[in-house]
Amino acid sequence: MVKGSTDDHAYIVGIDVGGTFTDLLLVDGAGNLVVEKTPSTPADIAAAVLTVLEKAEARLALERPLVHCLDRLVHGSTVAANAFLERKGARMAFIATKGTRDTLVTRRMYREDMYDTRSGEPPPLVTRDNVLEVEERVDHKGNVITPLNEDDVLRVIAEIRDRDIEAVGVCYLFSFRNPAHELRTKELLGRHLPGIPVSTSFEVCPEIRDFERASTTHLNAYLQPPVEKYLRRLDAALRERKVSAPLQVMHSYGGVTDAEEAAEKPVNLLLSGPAGGVIGSAFLGRTAGYPNIISFDMGGTSCDISLIRDSTPNLSTPINATSSHCKFEGWDVLIPFIDIHTIGSGGGSIAWIDRGGGVHVGPESMGADPGPACYGKGGTEATVTDADVLLGYIDPDYYLGGEIRLDREAAHKAMRRLARRLDITPTEAAEGIFRIINTNMLNGIRVVSVEKGHDPRDFAILSFGGAGGIHASALIEQLGIDRVIIPRTASAFSAFGLLCTDLRRDFVTTIYEPIAGLKDGEIRKLFRGMEREGRAGFGVARGSPDLRFEYSADMRYAGQGHDIRVDLDGPLATIGRDGIIAAYNRAYERAYGYLEDESNVQLVNVRVVACLATVKPEISRTRQTRALAAAARKGTRDVFFGEKKKYVQTPIYDGHALRPGNRIGGPAVIELATTTAVLRPGQNLRVDAYGNFIAARKGVRP
Repeated sequence: MVKGSTDDHAYIVGIDVGGTFTDLLLVDGAGNLVVEKTPSTPADIAAAVLTVLEKAEARLALERPLVHCLDRLVHGSTVAANAFLERKGARMAFIATKGTRDTLVTRRMYREDMYDTRSGEPPPLVTRDNVLEVEERVDHKGNVITPLNEDDVLRVIAEIRDRDIEAVGVCYLFSFRNPAHELRTKELLGRHLPGIPVSTSFEVCPEIRDFERASTTHLNAYLQPPVEKYLRRLDAALRERKVSAPLQVMHSYGGVTDAEEAAEKPVNLLLSGPAGGVIGSAFLGRTAGYPNIISFDMGGTSCDISLIRDSTPNLSTPINATSSHCKFEGWDVLIPFIDIHTIGSGGGSIAWIDRGGGVHVGPESMGADPGPACYGKGGTEATVTDADVLLGYIDPDYYLGGEIRLDREAAHKAMRRLARRLDITPTEAAEGIFRIINTNMLNGIRVVSVEKGHDPRDFAILSFGGAGGIHASALIEQLGIDRVIIPRTASAFSAFGLLCTDLRRDFVTTIYEPIAGLKDGEIRKLFRGMEREGRAGFGVARGSPDLRFEYSADMRYAGQGHDIRVDLDGPLATIGRDGIIAAYNRAYERAYGYLEDESNVQLVNVRVVACLATVKPEISRTRQTRALAAAARKGTRDVFFGEKKKYVQTPIYDGHALRPGNRIGGPAVIELATTTAVLRPGQNLRVDAYGNFIAARKGVRP
């Protein structure tokens, strides 16, 4: 049972837009769940969002429109990531301090892989002729050395007006210390070029590190027009339908924000969609007693993998990670985001043969249109979904609960074409695709675990996405992981995760001074200033029980080039210099195995995260039954298992009819309307008290 709003006629809704499907998960006050899916509409993403709301409304048979009954509406979208990856952002200009025009090109002057002679950095998203310089200068303490030359700004504005520019980024040296010049430039741009969005580094990422600040600001400016257009269109369509709840949007770091702030800071949305699944994994794992989780989201286009330790997702930031872990597609991003490893392995991933005769699967995908060959929409390439159909894992007549009928013959034709080139049978080709895609995902799991110093056997996999349940049971055998957890809402689990987090705003102040010279009161004053900003941003009074603050600090020894971020526990009144130094020493020794002189410690940044509580799902336990699972059995069919090297007559179970306490021995296939779980021979499965399917590898009790 999942509880949502306290009103039986009010709903909380999460909508996740993926590359292939748009998913909706709805929870009412009685704890009832509704899952709906509709094909995504890449040409008009908002259309699929509205369609899936209409489908949920029709299913509920309400007396009034669903949008009139919402307590909460949270949205996760790939629109920002897609605009970046497809290079469909804005034609932009970038304004910099005189003499720093090439910051985006010179970068940090290091190579991530010094032995890879073919590696290179991506070019800036703004052409060099549209990087414009302005005379101004502020020093590292915020003192004005050269006043802002407003004639220079007006000259730049005239050039921008003549160049059909759609967005502007502004990044001046040390503006995080004194933003007056950036804000005045933005004011002049707004006066003379109304309608063109302006991103200033002070408003996007007001902290030390010149190149990373410029990189993040220019990325934000590039994304702002397409994201703003999309969110405003969606918000307007919802308002036209008189939606009863404001639109909230998931951030890359696991919090949600309102649509207005999301449109102003789209760089925060780069991992908006995948972040929901990771947050949901941490939430469900904590509730069900699995604090250490590998979140495994296999959808139609990609597979997103993340590691959760002690119910806390790993964050990637330029502060506490190596450079390879703080980039988005080659660009440094000076904001926190959940550490998610994405690979091009999904249901729509295409099998192809290279010039040497090697077989590969992905990263190119057939997406939602035309989709895999079995969709019958014109696709001719063999994909993972086509292989799953031929191997018997997917029932062509029960895809999306029978809403979509798959064409098995079209899948066979596509597989036969691939098999002929390899001189093998279609079944062997399908099994090969299954094994290759699993190997790709196995390597992805190793990236987030083994390469970060974690043994994957110490974790359980939480598998979701429409295709995850088919493949995860094979992965635990290969990795030696004991269990995989498959929630009933697996196909829309990222949408569920959108509902499991609070409204969040992050604040940072750069200090960059020896901490020994700071008094406890001075440090607390900095935190209190950011607390005030948080209360003002959310419009809540001091002492509100719904608002909480989290504190952290970025620190280093003098002379070092990178920092370690340490979380600071306890109420603000107890946070002081000695406690901060002690926390840093523990973190440094844990990371590097030794300590240096405490008098050498520098306090670089102090941070506050403001979190405003929201209405969330509440998962409750259900009494477990002693009834046999046989009552849920709906028949048998031939299913191919590589370990048996043949098709096996396999029991098929109705997942909706399985109850907590039921147990099943493999091989078996569990079918729900929107997802399928495959149990390999020798494996066992039980339904836990929360309704999740817990599958265990051979020799392990589920």
